[in-house]
Amino acid sequence: MSKSLKKRKNHWTNKVHESILCRNEEGELGLQLKGGAEHGQFPVIGELLPGRAVCHSGKLFQEDLVLEVNDTPVAGLTTRDVHAVVKHSKDPVRLKCVKQALRRDIV
Repeated sequence: MSKSLKKRKNHWTNKVHESILCRNEEGELGLQLKGGAEHGQFPVIGELLPGRAVCHSGKLFQEDLVLEVNDTPVAGLTTRDVHAVVKHSKDPVRLKCVKQALRRDIV
């Protein structure tokens, strides 16, 4: 097997996962978003509110990077813009996320 095929096997795009959420009675998804372009970051899943986040499929973890909301790319958007995309999305809301890689400081 060539080296390029081995590298692709470990590429971050192979670790993208999808979670499907529905809003509760108050119309909320039960999660917080943080990060965003205004901070020079990707949108990130903040706190998952216990008993309020209804995940129908997939797993959602705190600190996951949010890549798409219902097939709309959100990388490069501010937190406010991501909230607007989520607000105008119909149920169920599909989030494509990826775990953040561990930062390794180069010495």
